[in-house]
Amino acid sequence: MISDQEVKNDIHNIHIRYREYQEDAKVPFWRKRRYHVVVMVFFGLFNLLNLRINLSVGIVAMTQKMNVTLENGTIIEEQEFDWDSKEQGFILSSFFYGYITTQILGGYLASRFGGHLVFGMGIGLTAALALLIPIAAKTHIALFYATRILQGIVGGTAYPSVLVIWAQWAPVYERSFMGNVAYTGNFVGIIAAMLVSGLISVAWGWENIFYFFGTFGCIWYIVWLLVMRESPEADPFIAEAEKKYILSSIGDRSKGKDITHPWKDIFTSPAVWAVVVANFTAMWGSYTLLTQLPMFLNDTLNYNLDTTGIMAAIPYVVMVCLLFVSGYLADWVQVKGYLRTGQVRRYFNCGAFIGQMIFLLLTTFTTNPALSIIFISFGVGAGAFAWSGYIVNGLDLAPSHASIIIGLSNTFGTLSGIISPIITGYIVNDKSREQWQIVFYIAASVYLAGSIFCWFFVRGNLQPWAKIDLEELTTRNVSRMNEKTLTPPTQ
Repeated sequence: MISDQEVKNDIHNIHIRYREYQEDAKVPFWRKRRYHVVVMVFFGLFNLLNLRINLSVGIVAMTQKMNVTLENGTIIEEQEFDWDSKEQGFILSSFFYGYITTQILGGYLASRFGGHLVFGMGIGLTAALALLIPIAAKTHIALFYATRILQGIVGGTAYPSVLVIWAQWAPVYERSFMGNVAYTGNFVGIIAAMLVSGLISVAWGWENIFYFFGTFGCIWYIVWLLVMRESPEADPFIAEAEKKYILSSIGDRSKGKDITHPWKDIFTSPAVWAVVVANFTAMWGSYTLLTQLPMFLNDTLNYNLDTTGIMAAIPYVVMVCLLFVSGYLADWVQVKGYLRTGQVRRYFNCGAFIGQMIFLLLTTFTTNPALSIIFISFGVGAGAFAWSGYIVNGLDLAPSHASIIIGLSNTFGTLSGIISPIITGYIVNDKSREQWQIVFYIAASVYLAGSIFCWFFVRGNLQPWAKIDLEELTTRNVSRMNEKTLTPPTQ
């Protein structure tokens, strides 16, 4: 039974939030620190993805057969690295061997020590290791594997940390938009990796792919250390109006590092497993295309290396454009009251997966290069709507444990990055169109199964096992407001 005093406190808090929203609106857009955070996370994810994906283009150049003329005039065919399709599949998936091991650990470390520290360090170390890849590859394939696995281990801690950053910086009704703007860094990173890697490889050699992106990532890390702060309260540059607005919306989480995670409840929650299944589903199709698209274009459409990079980037340009639409639309339908949070997560997940399934199947039935690119582009682009579903769903279910939830879901999602390239390597032996069709049929089946599961089990409300954290948070915030002499309105 809710007491009259609790109702009065709720009304009082609503008045405070509205007043602080109005004050925040007066702060110029370019001065708002939460948007500076979005920009920095954008470039962090940009680096993480291009460091992960550039090998997909690089390996085409590393294994390309070239005609070499000897001194006596004889023309022979040479390869710098004579790896067959199975070996290439294992090489492309090696990053994920390490990546899968630190997803839950990254979420725990971020909630314990701060998302900004774990996120920055994870990407900074991944970039530093990229500088060693050319030497490792030329020394021995085992050292090449080890370097990529190490990149995965340190890079795997970064992604779960993002939700800890949002828990500190993103007001409730800006979560989808802020998240999706930052997450476009993933796909701009892919576009850069696909476009620039092919051009760099042709002009200066495949080694410079890793030197270029590794250096850029190290520079980003230095800037991150200078710009980023853990929370609004720890930021000396934030406007007071913006700080009050953020804290009134999400609550002061600066004291939340001593939270005990309810592991049993998390692992037995159907709503959490819906996030896990959605992540696995989205990542299967994504990793299939991320790691294999340049090869598919080269094998079936006979594009040259530089053209392959350009063609492989087009689908992700579509994805970036639709991410802005998806994030805005997800927040708008909630603010207007057209859909509840759970409905947004369910419809966006399932609609994206069904759309991707349809476009992948259409790709298998066409032999026209232009149509293939169009279908793949819309198939990849449709995935933007899933990013307004499962990616931020952990914050809906349990804000204090969101980093653990995304870490768990990324662990299973990363299995896609391990399994998909290996399966493709075994299937695509002759590099025929029929063999590539089988790869797309498998991805389409995964999309269908994932959409069915998500339709029944996705939720968008605070889970019962997480409410204790909200109650403690509310009590703490009320105490803090009383300490700041915020007097309740007269009755």
